[in-house]
Amino acid sequence: MGDDDAYLCVREEQTVRVQPSRLKGRSHPVLESWDALEDMAWRLEDGVMQCSFRRNVTLPGAGNRFDLNASYYIFLASGAAEEGQIYRHSQQPLITYEKYDVTGHPEDVGGSHCPLLLKAHGALMLVAWVAAVSIGVIVARFFKPVLSHPVFGDAAWFQVHRALMLTTCVLTGIAFVLPFVYRGGWSRRAGCHPYLGCTVMTMAVLQPVLAGFRPPLHDPRRHLFNWTHWGIGTAARIIAVAAMFLGMDLPGLSLPGPWKTYTMLGFVAWHVGAEIVLEIHAYRLSRKVEILDDTRIQIIEPFTIADAEGHAFKKAVLAVYTCGNLTFLLIFLAAIYRL
Repeated sequence: MGDDDAYLCVREEQTVRVQPSRLKGRSHPVLESWDALEDMAWRLEDGVMQCSFRRNVTLPGAGNRFDLNASYYIFLASGAAEEGQIYRHSQQPLITYEKYDVTGHPEDVGGSHCPLLLKAHGALMLVAWVAAVSIGVIVARFFKPVLSHPVFGDAAWFQVHRALMLTTCVLTGIAFVLPFVYRGGWSRRAGCHPYLGCTVMTMAVLQPVLAGFRPPLHDPRRHLFNWTHWGIGTAARIIAVAAMFLGMDLPGLSLPGPWKTYTMLGFVAWHVGAEIVLEIHAYRLSRKVEILDDTRIQIIEPFTIADAEGHAFKKAVLAVYTCGNLTFLLIFLAAIYRL
């Protein structure tokens, strides 16, 4: 909202007051005189409030009223009122996608409660932290033996992991800037979400910086690096999930219904379940190799068979896991698109 020509319909007990006003920035509406309005009417029925009025297309004597012989964006906001005093709307106003001639023939115009910049913010963060990070972590943790063949000089698992994590950093960086561009600064009404977002952004930048100083494989400091890299990455993922939970309920996005919480919980359970399955599989495979060794059976062929079976199982799990992640992602993206 900026320098806007607004008209308020405010319920006062069993009556409705129609009041012209002017909006400047994000401040409280400045009430104007009723003189410009004619034939004001209202109705209260079944909890629904309606009001109507007439005014001239041009009002030469009213400097704060817009001429209606031009096209404008139309927005509709609703919120609480008490004793004639209006309060801030609890949901983002419904705003038309484009400008319309308000004096033209009535038509069904499209609009959205969510600005495009905030939609892009949510979509990019979901792509980064639901899809890219999760798959990248699974590959690095469980698929080193499966994807050990070299690709462009490095193991395939490392190339996949690095590509997905760099993608996450880029998407997170772009998404991080968008709310600041939209709000023109820091949002004081977004609760803990922006603080968590700043923490995630810091960790997302810190991870590739630390990776640039990774010690060689057999360096004594490599163990410390591995734990630090894992710890920061795990903390970033946990905080990112918390930020997504909070972000879905903010007025700027506000995904509908309780399904969003259940879907996000389903995604978390899906990821944890995949890690548990792969951990159990790795444990069973290691025990099988130990038994073969302890009984002094020739283990070259059996181990090769077990190894091949393990690789096939892991590839199947990765395929199913990736499809599941993309399904969760598409559910959220479709919901954002419909806002």
